[in-house]
Amino acid sequence: MAREPAELAERLLRLEDREAIQDLHNHYCFIQDRGHKSHAESDIQAFLALCHPEVVWDNSPDGSRAHRGRDAVADYLREIWARFDDCMHFVHNLSIVFDSADRARGRSSFEAVGDMDGESFVAAGYYEDEYVRTPQGWRFSLHREVPFFFVKQGESWAGPKPRIMKEWVSGKRKPPLR
Repeated sequence: MAREPAELAERLLRLEDREAIQDLHNHYCFIQDRGHKSHAESDIQAFLALCHPEVVWDNSPDGSRAHRGRDAVADYLREIWARFDDCMHFVHNLSIVFDSADRARGRSSFEAVGDMDGESFVAAGYYEDEYVRTPQGWRFSLHREVPFFFVKQGESWAGPKPRIMKEWVSGKRKPPLR
């Protein structure tokens, strides 16, 4: 079955777009992991470069912890990265749906391991993302993290979900970076 050149070009572009969005997630992981350890302003700026200027960054399933715009996301990163000694993210099972040539949605699973105040932790959940094509390439316009569990090593994640360690929800934290 012969394909028209225009159809082949469109299909090739869609494959390139999928790869670009996958790379966006890869860079997200690498910068997050580096930033959790370095707490550096340069890593915050590298992270923000992955985001549309009007990005919504939400670490809740219901929008209750949404950070809107790059400035709010930067403040959030300064606060949250200060709570970690280090961290490593793993994103997999990324499924992408294109709503148009310049907009897409994705869902992926994540796992994270690391140290907080000298104690190991493990976390898992899924991401719900929206992406927009910009002149600089694909960027996050919405990132929602829906946790399944976030527990210290040795704690069980069995039981009702989400299961989140008490220190995380109680607000025990290191002082934010400035």
